[in-house]
Amino acid sequence: MPVTAAALASEFVVSERTIYRDIAVLVSRGAVIEGVAGFGYILKPGSFLPPMTFSPDEADAIMLGLRYVMRRGDAALSDGARSAMAKIAEVMPDDSVNQAYLNGLVVGPAGSPQGKVITTIRSAIRLGLKLTFAYTDAEGRSSSRVVWPVVLGFFDHVEMLAAWCEARGAFRHFRTDRIHGEQMTDQPIPMSSDRLMSSYREVEKGVAP
Repeated sequence: MPVTAAALASEFVVSERTIYRDIAVLVSRGAVIEGVAGFGYILKPGSFLPPMTFSPDEADAIMLGLRYVMRRGDAALSDGARSAMAKIAEVMPDDSVNQAYLNGLVVGPAGSPQGKVITTIRSAIRLGLKLTFAYTDAEGRSSSRVVWPVVLGFFDHVEMLAAWCEARGAFRHFRTDRIHGEQMTDQPIPMSSDRLMSSYREVEKGVAP
């Protein structure tokens, strides 16, 4: 039975233009979908999409990135990377999967694990909430901070939080291994995540989009 673009748009809470675009993409990838003006779309029986394929360099990039997250992320990120790897493997041809798993690219161990701190920071960034913690600087001095977290960066041997610090009235960088007693508050950051990121990029020109 035909299904109209309007019905599909309502079901997936998108615009009809998005439905038209996505149908065109599916057809270009091999799905046999018939569209009749005034009636809707019909997916022909037996239709299927070809396996997902990547070039050797694309597969290497994906596997290396996922292995990095599995090694350096918190528990939720590591589990997400494993799940994503399994899903990608399911839709790739068998020979490509074997080549990707045996590509010889590995990620070395991180420094001291900061799983709990990373989880709290990620949650605060995602929810747009202020973060509080005690911070010990390089000279051993401790201070209490209330910050607006914007970026969590992963470097060779340390993770760094970039955030607007209310005490300093400026963006500051904090090593996660010097953060203690971190707590996500119920106080919303008083600007959108887009504006906060734009403001940070004005200060740190090298931050990738």
